[in-house]
Amino acid sequence: MSICNMLEYKTLYEISTLLNSEQDIHTLIRLAVDKVVETTQAQRGVLLVQDSYGDFIFECARNSDKTDIQKPDSEISRTIIQSVLDSGESQILGNALHDPNLSTSESVRSLSLLSIACAPLKIDNETFGVIYIDNRSLAALFDENTRLLLDELSKIISVPLKNSLSRQQLLEKQRQLKHQLDEQKGYDQIIGASPAINKVLELVDQVAGTDATVLIIGESGTGKELFARRLHQKSTRADKEMVILDCSTIADNLLESELFGHEKGAFTGADRAKPGWFEIADKSTIFLDEIGEMSPPAQKKLLRLIQFGEFTPVGSKKTKKVDVRIVTATNKDLPQMVKDGTFREDLYYRINVFELHIPPLRQRRDDIMKIADYFTRRFAHASKKKISGFSDDAIMLLKNHSYPGNIRELRNIIHYAVILCQTETIRVEHLPIEKSQLHPALTHDTTFKTAKQTLLEQFDKEFLTERLRETKGNITQAAKNAGMYKKNFIEKMKLYRIRAKDIDKPNPQ
Repeated sequence: MSICNMLEYKTLYEISTLLNSEQDIHTLIRLAVDKVVETTQAQRGVLLVQDSYGDFIFECARNSDKTDIQKPDSEISRTIIQSVLDSGESQILGNALHDPNLSTSESVRSLSLLSIACAPLKIDNETFGVIYIDNRSLAALFDENTRLLLDELSKIISVPLKNSLSRQQLLEKQRQLKHQLDEQKGYDQIIGASPAINKVLELVDQVAGTDATVLIIGESGTGKELFARRLHQKSTRADKEMVILDCSTIADNLLESELFGHEKGAFTGADRAKPGWFEIADKSTIFLDEIGEMSPPAQKKLLRLIQFGEFTPVGSKKTKKVDVRIVTATNKDLPQMVKDGTFREDLYYRINVFELHIPPLRQRRDDIMKIADYFTRRFAHASKKKISGFSDDAIMLLKNHSYPGNIRELRNIIHYAVILCQTETIRVEHLPIEKSQLHPALTHDTTFKTAKQTLLEQFDKEFLTERLRETKGNITQAAKNAGMYKKNFIEKMKLYRIRAKDIDKPNPQ
């Protein structure tokens, strides 16, 4: 074996060792390109990939002194790189300036390129990038040993590089989609300062700095995802992109492969290996919304991941390890699902190390107008309308509505009102809320005294009913929560014919 061959095999061995020890693929690429430039005596080394638009993306561009090339796009031969991308075959040029096939290449002439070597990066015969080195001072510097070195290096790094690029693309696509949805829905911040919401925010801030799994419980439309985002933003993992996955939107037979990835040929349509969301979320946070929709097989795999920090992609026998902070959410009654046998008890206790209850909007009425004002500004701006606020009766109507759909319903109500409103003030007639049921006091023939009495009675009924609902019909605790003597509480119950046994119990969701 020649000294040259020994150097190249030594280079490949060192790069393989780096691949096994270096977790950051981009650091690996930089070290690998430096090593190849050093071994081949090249002056420059570039590794680039081609995006879906045909543009070059430089993953790494290095000089022989191990510094970054500041403007790599102007330092390479696009003609040769495009030729390798098109053919999928490596090329070695001893003197590019005198090569008849490059006589029209402006980059070759302007850069005075002599020795050039370029090899494709590809998986399953699909070329997605190249490794490129050159030298302007020496001709015939690269030979078949150089080709072998670049081809072997391509085999070593193509798969991990492609996986890394796929993860980046998925995260960027998810980030863009989530940003668009947040903008459309207005769910991009937590609005309110009521005691109920402040209590939850304090708990979020306390648990954020830990790695404890968190279960967020709340009715549909309460904004559980917003609290998951805040938890991540306050954590030590905030510099990494959080992965958000709605388990209810993924077909049951695809959920496992989405979460844990799959190997090529694992099932019909799996024409290539694909990393799962847990692998993408390594060193970050994954938010699994609607966890109650997860199938039993996926529940079993999730349990193993939480227990041991490892999982097996679908169709693979190789176990992978990740460091992921898990946050889940549901509007289902998980304890009841455990009793019914549709949700694993051991998994329930694993994901429920720390539980957050998001209060429904009817329990944070002080926040209703703050949220309504926020949505009004957003929708008015988007519609190019000047709307400054609400009429008094519209405010009263909004404050007294029960909001079974929570913040999502309030958002839709305001959106509807902004569309109808042609003045600077949103009035009762703009609101899609049943007036006769919610505002019996606001008829034109009602006196002030009668209207006031009606509203006070309505308030008393709703207040007592809500306290009883919160305590599951426990009158003693309800009176205590209301700051009333039990005797007075019971008297008002009798006055309004409220019976504890008739109270709808709070949704355990």
